[in-house]
Amino acid sequence: MKKNIALSIAGLVTVPVGVYFAFTFSDDEMSTDKRNEDASSLEIAAPIKYIATNKERVTAERDIGEISDELTLIMRMIEMSLQKVDIGGENDIPLEIAEDSIQRIQMTKGNIFYLQQQVDSIEISRNTKSSTYSYESILDRWLDGNFDNIADETEFLLSLVSKPYGMYEGEEVTQKSRIEEQEYIQHYFGESN
Repeated sequence: MKKNIALSIAGLVTVPVGVYFAFTFSDDEMSTDKRNEDASSLEIAAPIKYIATNKERVTAERDIGEISDELTLIMRMIEMSLQKVDIGGENDIPLEIAEDSIQRIQMTKGNIFYLQQQVDSIEISRNTKSSTYSYESILDRWLDGNFDNIADETEFLLSLVSKPYGMYEGEEVTQKSRIEEQEYIQHYFGESN
């Protein structure tokens, strides 16, 4: 009798423990499969690129104008970068470059996207993809909100329109503080960002 009671108790304990292990193992296996499935779907998905709205495109085309050649593209990129950098402590670009009137272009995603779209439609001879910087790489970083190298990128762009060609020997280019940038935006565009 004692033997039957002992076997009954052992059976009662074994069944719940077995059920616990069965469900625990099954849940872990399923969650591992689910994590692997989620990870593989992330590998397949491409990063989402910014696409300007129609309103942003129209505004950018109006504000920036037609980009018909490489020099115009370079100048518009320099003019846009003035929101983020000072050249020689001033809000202007060097006189030898300022032969055309300086246009102030706000550094917005819509404006950057517009310039990015124009690169493919013009003939490129001053800057090639083998350079340290390319127009595409600069505009991609700007579109992503990465302005860590904006001073160097602006100096590079200035070198493409400087004499001697390819060497910028002008005033130092420095990145503006966030407060200086806000003052620039307020002054030239009448809005705070």
